[in-house]
Amino acid sequence: MKRYLPFGLIILTCLSLAGCASNRNPAPYNEDLTRETWMQEVDTNPNRWAMGADSWFLTGDPNATEVADRNSPYSAAISTMNVRVPNFSNIKVNGDFQVQIFGTYDNNSVYVYGPNDAVRETAIEVRGDTLCLEQSKKVRRSTRSVIIRIGVNRLNNLIQLGRGSIEGIQLRSNFLSITSAGSGNVYLAGNMNLRRVVNIGMGTVSVFGANTPVLDIKTNNMGNVNVSGNVGIRSIMHHGRNNINIIGANSNDLRIYADGRGKVGINGVVNLREVKARDVTRVYAYRISSTNLYAYAYDKAHIGLAGAAQDVYIDAFKAACVSASRLCAENAYVRTHQAAHVNIGGGNKVFAAATENGSIYIFGEPNVMSQFVSGNGTVIPVWTNGIRNCPVAAPVAVYPQPRATYKNQNASPYPYTKWNHKRKFKGEG
Repeated sequence: MKRYLPFGLIILTCLSLAGCASNRNPAPYNEDLTRETWMQEVDTNPNRWAMGADSWFLTGDPNATEVADRNSPYSAAISTMNVRVPNFSNIKVNGDFQVQIFGTYDNNSVYVYGPNDAVRETAIEVRGDTLCLEQSKKVRRSTRSVIIRIGVNRLNNLIQLGRGSIEGIQLRSNFLSITSAGSGNVYLAGNMNLRRVVNIGMGTVSVFGANTPVLDIKTNNMGNVNVSGNVGIRSIMHHGRNNINIIGANSNDLRIYADGRGKVGINGVVNLREVKARDVTRVYAYRISSTNLYAYAYDKAHIGLAGAAQDVYIDAFKAACVSASRLCAENAYVRTHQAAHVNIGGGNKVFAAATENGSIYIFGEPNVMSQFVSGNGTVIPVWTNGIRNCPVAAPVAVYPQPRATYKNQNASPYPYTKWNHKRKFKGEG
C-alpha cells in the first residue's frame, strides 16, 4: 500500500495544478481581448432572411409547386376551389400545405388549388373572427402540393402550428400578433404595426416592413425571429437555441433577457435600459443611445455594446465577457468576478473593480480610471484619445431598410401567370 502512496500524491498534485491553471487562464473570446469582432455578427441586410422564400413571395411569379401542378397530366385532376367566407382578421394554420396571404382593399377571399384528392384533405372554416386552415387527422394524400391563397383586408393575428410555409405580401395591420409553434417558416412583407412575436417552434419568423412603436418578442426553442423596418422594440425574452435579429431598431425603452444558446442582434438607435445574458448566449447592440444602462453577463455569455451612454453599470461573472470598448460611457461602474472580462470605453470617470481572476480593460485616458483589485484581478488602461463628454441623444426614427420588391402590385387570388386548370369545381366553406 505504501508503494502506491507517492504515485497517488503525484497524481493529486498534477490535478490540482491543472485546476488552478484552468481557473487562472480561462479561454478568451479572442486571443487579443483588446480586439473586438462581435459587430461583424450583427445583421445589416434583411435580404438574407428571404433566402428560404419562394418566387411568389419575392417576385409574384408562380412557385415550383404551382408550376408542377399546372404542368401535370389531365389525370392528376388539378382543382381550384373558391371558399366563400365571412370577414375575418385572424388566421390559424395547422397543416403541411402552403399558405399565401396578400393584402387587399376588397372583401376577404380564400382559394384552394392543387390535386383534387389532396384538396379534399384540407378543412377550412371560420370560427368567430378566425379563419382556421387544417388537414384531415388521417391524411391519405400529402397536402404539400396544395396552395391556399388568402386575401385579407386587415390581419391582426397569425398562428402557425403546422409544417407548411406561410408567406404574405402587401399586408396591412394596425395591431399584428404572430405566434409560431410549428416547424414551418413564416415570411411576411408590407406595412405592419407588429406588436408581438412569440416563437416556441422550430420554424423561422421573418417580417419585412414592420412599422411599430412597441414590439415584444419571446422565443423558446430553435425557431429564429427576424424583423426589419422601423422597429420600436420594447422587450426581448430569449430562451432556447435560436437567433433574434432586428434591423432598423428605434426604441426609447429596451430590455433584453437571454439564456440558452444563440444570438440577439440589434441594429439601430435604441435606449437600452437593461440586458441580462446567461449560459452561452450572445447579445449585441449597435448604436446605443442611453441614459442609464445596466448590463449583467453570467456563465459563458458574451455581450457586445457600441454607442453612447451617460451612466453604465456592468457586472460580469464566471467566464462571461462584455465587449464595450466602442461604448462611450460618461460614467462607468464595472465589476468582474471569477474569470470574467470587460472592455469599457471611458469618457469622464470609470470605477473598476476586478476580483478573483477577473479583468477589466479601460479604453480612454488613464486619469479617468479609479480601480480596485483583489486576488488575481487586473485593471489595465488601454490608451486612446478619450472623449470626456459622450454624446447621448434621444433615439430618432430609423426608416425601413430596402426590402424585396414584388411584380404583382395589385394582388389577386390568382397567380401572376394564369393557371391552366385541368378541372374546376366550387365549394363553400
